[in-house]
Amino acid sequence: TRPKKAAATSKEELPAADSQADTPPQDDTTPAKQTKRARAKASPKAEAKAVADAAAPEGEKDAKKLRRMNTPKRDKDSPLPRSLTPRQVVPEGTGKTLKVLSLNVAGLRSVLNGDKAQILKALVERELPDIFCLNEHKLKQEDVEENEAKLKELLPKEYATMHWTCSTAKKGYSGVAMIIRHSLDGETGVISAPAEVEVTPGMGELGEGDTIAAEEGRILTMELPQLVLVSTYVPNSGQDLGRLPYRVDRKSEHCWDRNFAKYVSTLRESKKKPVVVIGDLNCCAEVQDIWNMYDRPDFPEGLAEKPIADQYLGLTSLKKSAGLTPEERESFPKMLKEADLVDTFRALHPDASGVFSYYSMRVVKNRSMNQGLRLDYVLASSSLCAHLRPSAEGGAAKDEAPAGDLPVPRIQDSFILDEDDLVADHTAVGCTIVL
Repeated sequence: TRPKKAAATSKEELPAADSQADTPPQDDTTPAKQTKRARAKASPKAEAKAVADAAAPEGEKDAKKLRRMNTPKRDKDSPLPRSLTPRQVVPEGTGKTLKVLSLNVAGLRSVLNGDKAQILKALVERELPDIFCLNEHKLKQEDVEENEAKLKELLPKEYATMHWTCSTAKKGYSGVAMIIRHSLDGETGVISAPAEVEVTPGMGELGEGDTIAAEEGRILTMELPQLVLVSTYVPNSGQDLGRLPYRVDRKSEHCWDRNFAKYVSTLRESKKKPVVVIGDLNCCAEVQDIWNMYDRPDFPEGLAEKPIADQYLGLTSLKKSAGLTPEERESFPKMLKEADLVDTFRALHPDASGVFSYYSMRVVKNRSMNQGLRLDYVLASSSLCAHLRPSAEGGAAKDEAPAGDLPVPRIQDSFILDEDDLVADHTAVGCTIVL
């Protein structure tokens, strides 16, 4: 049945796809062979693939078949293997670079008052981001001053300017923050006059009348001389998928994916600057982003080539898990296209597998077994990404042109810090931008 339309304030959001990340699906049987009738109804994409396969040289077809036959079955008692995704080194003489980091802390108060505070501190001290974004801080406006003071005491002294947006629709819920690093004495700052940088909450006019976008503290936008940065915590569709229509139904009065794409496009056009979007986007776009997909016999190439709705054979329970529904996964690339955004991590590491940004805490083994989801992203306007080339596993991406001939600003690196100690149930994601 069609999910009911979400109320202005929904139940507390649960982590996306918790039930699916806790235990393997029970119905992961090998897909049955298609009947002639089913084959007759194959999708145009599948038909095109069949034509291409038939036209491929015999040697190429034999190689694909041999590769599938020789691929060893995964040892389910061992962690999912992780691809190498090396950090991209900034060439010497490049000039200024901006590093942005984002982390869903699932409640900042509990982090600051517990042993996870030292993990957060170590992360910032090691990475030294110029801008550090927090998702789901869950602070009420009246609690910001106290917790900002604790955060300033914890982090290096140069993290002196902080911007907050809090949920007014529901207390202790959602919330986004941006923390700006000041330059030390004698250091050339990446951001000049950080205390004067303009930061605005919400979607502006596009959020008017939309209580979720306007009142739940889900967006902060920072304008820099070279680009616009948007930190966002996208609404979870909910355990009962009550907010799914709001997320993806572009014909409804209020639709997050539609309006967010318009918001990003409006920023790009009105400011005449490229846009970078970072945060917890609560959607797994590719089959490699969902650990449950890894045991399918046609993972990853064959599975990824199927229409999204056909990727759930033997995994039908995933269709009803927030962040994993066919509707969200079909809407996500539409949103990217409408906003002229690129998934920067996939631009650099298109075939990477076993790289996740979320691990459910409900089952202890999820982290140790590398059973996670990729819900957190760095997206960027296509003009920032035109030079990007996929990196060979184990090596750095190679630019075709000398560094001096490449456009600025541009994305230099996009990374997921999934091998770090966890502050909460998400890992940090980030990017380096040449200005």
